Formats: sequence, structure tokens, C-alpha cells
Amino acid sequence: MKIGMMLGFEDSIGTMTTLAAEAEKAGIHSLYTVDAGRSATVTAAAVIGATERARIGTYIVNAYAREPWMTGIEARDLNEISGGRFVLGVGTGNLHFNDLYMGIDSSRSRAKMRDFMTIVRAVVNGGAAERVRYQGDVHRIRWRATWDPATPSLPVYLSASGPKMVRLAGEVSDGVAVGIMSSIEFVRDIVRPNAREGAEAADRDPDSLAFPVAATVSINQDSEKARESTRKSICKLYHPIPHPYYDSQLRQLGFSDFADKATELMPAGRLREAMELVPDEVIDTMTITGNLEECVARVRAYEGIADELILAKTGQSGEPKGMAAYEDFLELVHTFR
Repeated sequence: MKIGMMLGFEDSIGTMTTLAAEAEKAGIHSLYTVDAGRSATVTAAAVIGATERARIGTYIVNAYAREPWMTGIEARDLNEISGGRFVLGVGTGNLHFNDLYMGIDSSRSRAKMRDFMTIVRAVVNGGAAERVRYQGDVHRIRWRATWDPATPSLPVYLSASGPKMVRLAGEVSDGVAVGIMSSIEFVRDIVRPNAREGAEAADRDPDSLAFPVAATVSINQDSEKARESTRKSICKLYHPIPHPYYDSQLRQLGFSDFADKATELMPAGRLREAMELVPDEVIDTMTITGNLEECVARVRAYEGIADELILAKTGQSGEPKGMAAYEDFLELVHTFR
């Protein structure tokens, strides 16, 4: 199992690129940026410039904020400037971004993503003068590349959580990008079988699918402080409105009672009450939380389940600013060098 890291929530792009370089020195396999507070593609370019060996990718770019042709063109360019180190992760975004920030209708998501992924995969791999033609229900394209891509193929992953989108990912993507709060059981018993069925239904080889998994990591020398930070980060997934991916995962794994309470409490700003209701089982099975030794053991538990475990740091109360906040995290990465 390879170890990756999620970037994009640092206090500056300077901190992000410094962290990327330090993570590469610590032995990280891959570094991923996100469409969230920053642009995934712009920050990916910055991270490419700060590194030499690590794989660089997006986890994820928001398909509702982008058109598939330009997404594919950006991916080709990023792959070229990275020397063939780039991988593209695409997803639907969520109601926070699509509805509240941009006023975009996120309906018909499966039809959109089928078209989007089909076009993007054709664009990133299209040879010079090769025709790319597609007419879908939501998107279409008529295009030819001016020059050959930097590498013969560029992996394109589809982020998925619900069963229908996971199955679609098996049909139309190179890998299923699983979200940041996924238990071993969720990936092993729900995601992998469903995606493989989708691949088989599309006459694709299910063994060709990659299963990268992102996981929140709350690491603190004081285990209880690490757990408190995890409780807070889980509850914030329900503010200002519930995040559909993580709400779905909790419900699929039997935590509907907590999901119902969080849905009620967090939009009303009742964070402390919601935190008191986070089940210990959610912390223990859906996150990587504790001191260094405890986090190492939790990471090892994903071996054989995730092809790549992408670590997303959870901030700790009172931690220092800048790179000093990442000392324990980088020590965890170095353990798996």
C-alpha cells in the first residue's frame, strides 16, 4: 500500500509547497490537491514545481465547476510539466460548493458524470490529430489534439460514495476515489464489490481498477486531544448543511441516529452538543486518530484494502502555525518510507 497526502488547506501556498517538499523527503508516494478553498489545478502546478519524484494529483476537481474539455486540457498540461507524474481525480463536488457558493444545479449527477468522464478520458489520452467525438445527454465534444500527450495514458479517477456512483465509477473510470472518512469495512465490503460489478457490466477488467482511499488523520501526543479534534471535524461535515458524501457513508455503516442528530444540531450552530454524540466506533473505524503509535497501527490496518492511503491532516487545538504543525504528521509518513 502506497502512502499519499492531501494538500490544500494550509495557511498559504508557500506553506503548501514547503510541506510538499518535506513530505517528499519523508518518503511520501503522492501528493493531492483539492477544489475547496483553493484551485486544485493551480495548486497542483505549484506542488509539481516544488517536487521531483512524488506523484501529483487532484483529489478532486469539481466537475460542476468545470467543463470536461478544459479539465482534460489542464490535466494534459499538468502531466507534461510534471514529467508524467500526474493523475486526475474528478468528482461532483457537494451542496456546500455547488448550491451555496455557485448556485449550480447538481441534479442528474450520474448522467453528467458518465459524459464528463468519457470526454475527459478521451481528451487526456488523445493523440495528435486523432478525432475525439462524443454526444451525450449533458456534454458533447468535437475536437482534435494538436500534439501527442506526454505519456501514453493518464489515470482518471472518479470520486464516489453512494452505491450508484460507485458502480458508475467502475464503468467509466480508472479508479474509484473514496472519500476522507471511509472505514475498512466500507471500502472492502461495499465499494470494491460494487465497483467491480460496474466494470464487469461494462465489459471492462475489474482488476484494472485502482482503489485510492483518503482518510482523516488526527495525530497528537495526547490521544484524547486527538479524539476531540476528530469529533469536531466530523461534526463540521454537517455545517452549514450536511455533506452528502459523508452523511451517506455514516448511514450506510449503521450510524443513522448520529447522522440525524448532527443534521439537526450543526446547522443550528450547536457544535458542542453534536460533538458529545459522536460515537466512539465512528472515530475508531472511520478515521485515523491517536498518538503516533496508534495512528501507525490504524494505517497498517488498511493494507490489502486500499491501493493507496491518502492522509488528510486534522488540525489540533492550540497547534503552532506553519510547518511546525506538521512535525508529528511527517513523522507518521516517514514511518512508512
